Order: sequence, then structure tokens, then C-alpha cells
Amino acid sequence: MARLVEKALDLESVLEGILLRLDQALELRGARFWLWEAGDAPWVATGLGQDHDLGPDAVNHSHVIGAPLLPLGRESGRLVAALRDGKPDPDHGSARRLVNAAAQLASSVLALHRDLSLRRHSGENAAELDPAATHLFVPGQSEAMVRAQELISKSAPSEATVLLLGPLGVGKALAAQIIHRLSHRRGGPLLHLDCSAWGPAELERRLFGRSAGAGSPTGSLLEQASGGTLYLQEVGSLSLPLQAKLLQVLQEGEYEPAGGGEIRLAQVRVLASSTQELERNVAQGSFRQDLFYRLGVMPIHLPALHQRRADVPLLADYFLARNREVQAPRLSSQAQSVLTHYAWPGNVAELENLCGRLVLLTNTPEIGLDDLPSFLFYREAAGTQEQQLSRLEEIEKQEVVAALERNNWVQSHAAAELGLTLRQIGYRVKKFGLENAIKKGRNRTQDVAL
Repeated sequence: MARLVEKALDLESVLEGILLRLDQALELRGARFWLWEAGDAPWVATGLGQDHDLGPDAVNHSHVIGAPLLPLGRESGRLVAALRDGKPDPDHGSARRLVNAAAQLASSVLALHRDLSLRRHSGENAAELDPAATHLFVPGQSEAMVRAQELISKSAPSEATVLLLGPLGVGKALAAQIIHRLSHRRGGPLLHLDCSAWGPAELERRLFGRSAGAGSPTGSLLEQASGGTLYLQEVGSLSLPLQAKLLQVLQEGEYEPAGGGEIRLAQVRVLASSTQELERNVAQGSFRQDLFYRLGVMPIHLPALHQRRADVPLLADYFLARNREVQAPRLSSQAQSVLTHYAWPGNVAELENLCGRLVLLTNTPEIGLDDLPSFLFYREAAGTQEQQLSRLEEIEKQEVVAALERNNWVQSHAAAELGLTLRQIGYRVKKFGLENAIKKGRNRTQDVAL
């Protein structure tokens, strides 16, 4: 198998072999395999004979047959073959059928070559991803997750645009990888663009490219993802003008690069995700309703972890086992209870990171309460006042709790470390509702001392 793969990667030799077989059948004067990419000049991949007039447009000449190369459903090359004088006219059916057959075979080889090259050189793991080995498909999860699993499996083989919804950390990017892996486009690239990470001008350049008339021309992600999948993260962050351009891609399969210029075709499947409530954005006028409907052909909602608390022990066991090569430690019933009642603001990603930490720090077969970090004990359930804290307040709270933990939950010692007075730290304890955490922390410290 390894030798077969190496041979398939030697594109020039394989294409040359196709031309030799075609020459044996038709006694050609010459032949060329022309290839091109969007925006680039054609080049010769391989050829036979010394006829220098066999350009990609030479099919207009007598006794010349041309056939398109369509490795990804769009023409990205051409086989041009010239018959010798006295041989059948190129309109003769048998000669044309042979050339077309050779072009079809070459198209399959080009598609295989691209697939193998991506797997070997791009570092793309999506093509090797086993959906059943991910946390999204762990058996026995809640009804909401079973529904999401069904929608992922059903939508993947289609060309439908998929809109993945849910808060940060629930696995939307992983779901996009699985959909790509299960689709017929898995041999093509899976490219990702975070729409919240760039300003409108840079987003337009990256997504749609830039024409020569607008400065240095650049390619687009839509071109680079041709034949594959483009995943747009936080699509709700797109400006209204960019939303209009994306709508054109979804409706017409074409787009205009930044700065104008020739209309380009988009041979790509679009997956999108958002943590925002796009329906509310539509009502407020910040998101186009027609684009919302186009993106939402197949909406898939991935619920927050606090909305499916019964899944927490199951997922924890999965992550613990995945992070330990030998037998993984198990959670005690008390530890399971603490994890189940924790709010999980970071969702599944936070649980995964915690389990990786526990595997590294635990040397016993069972993970008990003493092995769990202290923040798990004071974080109240979701939906309480804590959800209203700003990001800065959350950071401040974490600093106070960490200082208390380092100082055995003695407020005066923690205040001294933080440079606060007793009154100031007392105010923060009350503000963040840490009274119970301090009480539990002191009890645990006393138990350890005994």
C-alpha cells in the first residue's frame, strides 16, 4: 500500500503513462496535459512529442482534440491531443471517446493526488477524524445531544449549509470537522475563519480576496477551500456589506473580490457557527434575515453543559480515559457530585482541561474531594448572580479565591498578600459570595491537619 501511495503521489509519471497509452491507441503527433489554478497562468504537467503549438486553446486547430480535466467538479486543466496527418478526423467518434476517457482518468488521478497530498503535507486532522472517538458521540448522553448527533450525521453527506449554535466550549468547531469528515468533500481542504478576529476590510480580503486593481492581488479562502469546506466561526460578527457578499456565495455560487473585478466562482461548502442569538440580531437589524435563512438550512444546537448535567460524569470518564495511556483513575461518588453541580462556564472544553489536569496530578486509582481544585466548591449553579459578573470582576474574584486558598482561607493573610485591608477583602468576600467557600476551605484545612 505504501508503494502504491508513493506512486500515486508521483503525478507526472502517472499522467505520462496515460499519454503513452493514448499514443499507442491513436499514434499521436503530440499531446499535453495543461493544468491551472484560479488566477494563475496554465502550465504543462507533462507532454509527448515536439509540437510546440499544442497550447490549452489549440483545440481550434484541425486534427486536435481537447477534453477538460474536472478533478473537483470544475475545469482546472485540459488534455490536448494532436492526431497525425492522415489519421481519422478529430470529429471521428472513437478518437474523441478515447481522449475523453483519458481526461476522465487523469481527473480521477488529480483528485486522488490532491487528497493524498493534503493528508500527508497539510497536517489536517479532519480527514483522519473518527467521529465515534470524539466527545460529541460518546454513547448514553442526554436527549439533546442524541438529537445533535443525528443532525450531524444526516447533514454531513449533503451539500446543505449547516449553522452550528451554542455557547463557547461546547464543540462547534469539532462538529464542523466531523461534518467535513463524513461528507464527500473530505478529500478537499477544511479551512477555518474566525469572523470575530478581524475588522471588515481584513475579513473581506481574507474571505473574498483582492483584485489587481485594489493593490497587490491576493487569493481568497473561497478559492483555497475549493472542492472542500469553509467553516466560518462567529458568522454573526460579519458587517452588513460582507453579509450581502456571503449571501451571493450561498445563492449564486459566485462572488466579487475586494476592489471589484471579474466575478469568481465558489466551489465550496459553507459551515457556520455563532454564540450569538442570530434571531435577535435579525430583529435588531444587525443581521440579514435572508442570510439567516440561507445559513440555517440545517441548524444544529449544541447545548451548554449546565443544561445537561447528567452527562458530566459520563464525559469526565471519557476524558480521564483519553488522557491516561494505562488504567485511568475513576471519580468517587462525592467528586462526581461536585462536578455535576458545578456551573461549567467554559462548558465541555473546561471539563476536558480539568480532567487532563487531574490525570497529571492524581497518583491514586480514585479521584476524591481532596484532589479537586477549590473553585469547584464555591462556583454556584448557572443562572445565579455570578453570571452577571463582568469579565474583570471574574478575574478579581479568581485572584481573591486563589490568595485565600494559598493562605489556608485566612482572610488577614490573604489581604496582606494582595495588598488589601481587612475591610477591603471583607467587602470582596461579601460581594462575590465567598462566605461558604471560606467555611468549607477552613474545614478541609482542619481535617488535613488532624
